[in-house]
Amino acid sequence: MKKYLIIYLIFSIFLFGITAEEILEKVDYNMTPSSIKYDGEMIIHKKNKKFVKKMKIQAVGKNLAFIEFISPPRDKGTKYLRNGDNLWIFLPKADRTVKISGHMLRQNMMGSDISYEDQTDRTHLTDIYNSEILKETEGLYTLRLVAKEGEDTAYYMRVIEVDKENYVLKNSKMYAMSGKLLKEFYVDEIIRIKGRYYITKFRMEDKIKKGSYTELLLSDIVIDPDISDSVFTLRNLERRN
Repeated sequence: MKKYLIIYLIFSIFLFGITAEEILEKVDYNMTPSSIKYDGEMIIHKKNKKFVKKMKIQAVGKNLAFIEFISPPRDKGTKYLRNGDNLWIFLPKADRTVKISGHMLRQNMMGSDISYEDQTDRTHLTDIYNSEILKETEGLYTLRLVAKEGEDTAYYMRVIEVDKENYVLKNSKMYAMSGKLLKEFYVDEIIRIKGRYYITKFRMEDKIKKGSYTELLLSDIVIDPDISDSVFTLRNLERRN
């Protein structure tokens, strides 16, 4: 197996001048700074109706994240804390905290097309997937990513398009092990911050549901901020503002 992998890598370098893993490492660099904070506007489109929700997000490392919804009024004060493989949700109207984990993290958040895992997991793609270059066009690399053996991930396979100039993810189709298309991710806008090209507007479509998609707009982005450990605690989650 190693022999064939080495042959494939040599062939890829000869044909494309860069390996799939090198491309994916550059994508990871853009997408996952060591820490980040930003404001988010989630626009959920469902059957000619539109729902807008606003939130504040802070994240450190691969899967440490804190999200607080600030509007609309019915969602204000709802908070999410991701720590490792667990997620806690504080529901202010019920004054209680709910813990979810495992496959429940793959449920969609706040009625959107974005799952809890989509929003809070920042694990590098190179840690989860083996990759290969499918084709190269004038401006894009197209890669196929297949989950490494033993990796429990919501998307067994992805086919992604990467901008050749700045190594930004432009499009991602996410598949189940059966080959069924689950979701599609489109990037609409990016900005350059601290040497990274960061996505500021994207759209997620759940291909299982019909007539539904969600946009997420990011603003006031801070890359590599110092964020206190106290942010990522149950005490902070349950604190009323």
